[in-house]
Amino acid sequence: VDQEKGFIGGEFRIGIIPTIMPTLLPMFISNFINKYPKVHLIVEERTTEEIIKMLKNGQLDAAIAATPLEEESIKEVVLYYEPFVAYVPENNAAYQKKDFEVEDLEINLSSILLLQDGHCFTNNVLNICKISVMPQDSQFRIQSGSFETMVKLADEGLGMTLLPYLNTIDMSDKAKSKLRHFKDPRPSREVSLIYSRKELKLHIIDALRSTIAGVVKGAITFQNVFLMIFLGFIKNIYMRDFSNDIVLK
Repeated sequence: VDQEKGFIGGEFRIGIIPTIMPTLLPMFISNFINKYPKVHLIVEERTTEEIIKMLKNGQLDAAIAATPLEEESIKEVVLYYEPFVAYVPENNAAYQKKDFEVEDLEINLSSILLLQDGHCFTNNVLNICKISVMPQDSQFRIQSGSFETMVKLADEGLGMTLLPYLNTIDMSDKAKSKLRHFKDPRPSREVSLIYSRKELKLHIIDALRSTIAGVVKGAITFQNVFLMIFLGFIKNIYMRDFSNDIVLK
């Protein structure tokens, strides 16, 4: 990558965690490769643990993951804040509620279907409920990495589940009727573009950031989430390491 002339091209390896890749990648990939045809983008689906290791070893140039990670050697640039949405089937007692609060999750904790233990999304939910592990009093437990599986199990009467907002956009009208949004302040996850502080391909990283920000801005329309995106932008400015910046010409 010829950084001095502002040329945006060359091979670039990016990792994306499983709960983000299926929804975010189709939103920005076409725009990016059309706008930057000289970039040979290699996308890998990786867990957060794998991403951290690969960034430190130089096997990835950047990644998209839920943050904060609190890794000193990794820089985080917030892309957006994605709200959680509850998926509640008709046979669930909570179906009658039109708006959810975090307290509703705590009351129905034993009936919530979550992804497998150790999954970053599951950890986000546990943090919201202010607990470290799920209760063991449920008759049914499953370990799965698929939101689609969780939705189907909920429809079978095995509980309710939580979804990232972008996973709900393409749902059918029937499925959307089972979604319950949270009251303000809506719980959400922070999604960031992350890379090693030693990374040199900053032109491509900035191109990715601007492309993703452009498409997500139109998809996530909650007013308070936009406020959090703005706060994330301010956070990025104040945490910026100007010594490593490269000025585009």
